Amino acid sequence: MPLRLVAMMLRSLPLSGGNPLDVETFLRCEIEEHATGQHIDLVWQLDGSARGEVWVHWTDGCEPGWVAVLPDCPADNGRPIPYDEACTLFTRHPGAHSFELADPAADAIRESVEYRLLKAELDAVFRKSRKSRDTP
Repeated sequence: MPLRLVAMMLRSLPLSGGNPLDVETFLRCEIEEHATGQHIDLVWQLDGSARGEVWVHWTDGCEPGWVAVLPDCPADNGRPIPYDEACTLFTRHPGAHSFELADPAADAIRESVEYRLLKAELDAVFRKSRKSRDTP
């Protein structure tokens, strides 16, 4: 993201606290694969999710043109804890919700031995917690 846009964002948006170095400057379109040259990416997470997040928009071959605070998408996958997952995109985004999309980086993590061991350990903790809660 161009520094002039980062500076404008930091001056004009209702950002509370936070470190300007936390602004995401490496951009990767977050919405479902699409044929148009319109792209959008999350660049700053605001404190207090009720306000939304800061997103930047750009077109193929052009520098990002605007930043805006967009409200969070209210959708979730409807699964029980600890398997629930909220959509990490913005309200009325085009395409599928984030939890319906494949992310090669996240897929690689999920396929790692470390992830499987951690998942097994967490599943055991949740089972034990549910069992102790259900036992009188």
